[in-house]
Amino acid sequence: MNILFTKQVIILSLAFLFLGCEDKSYLKTVYNKELLNKNYTCLKLNLSPYSSEVYDNIKDIYNFSSKCDNVLKISYKSNIGCTSKFNTNKSLNSFINLEIIVKNKLVYSVYKDLKDANISIEIKKGYKQLCKKIKI
Repeated sequence: MNILFTKQVIILSLAFLFLGCEDKSYLKTVYNKELLNKNYTCLKLNLSPYSSEVYDNIKDIYNFSSKCDNVLKISYKSNIGCTSKFNTNKSLNSFINLEIIVKNKLVYSVYKDLKDANISIEIKKGYKQLCKKIKI
């Protein structure tokens, strides 16, 4: 009976560990708490650098409007070569940064360093992280 109880405790502990884990590889920063809880009904996309390939792969994450004052700014970089002897983590070679900007005020950002990643897929994952905090 004691072994069965021990197995159940281990299984439940593992379930809580995996189900309760949040991806902590994203750096999330709140810049404006007052605008954070606003319900956003539209977004304009600012993709930097602009790439039609990346745009075509992410345009379906939201129905963007060019006439909106609320901006989702997506910045990314890939294939970064780091030669600095002071940088201890030379394995990371890309990043994504998603920011919500309202009337030129930065509200919230999600940032992640990447290694050999598909930028479009990572932007979609970053957008999901952003949506956990922003009401879109």
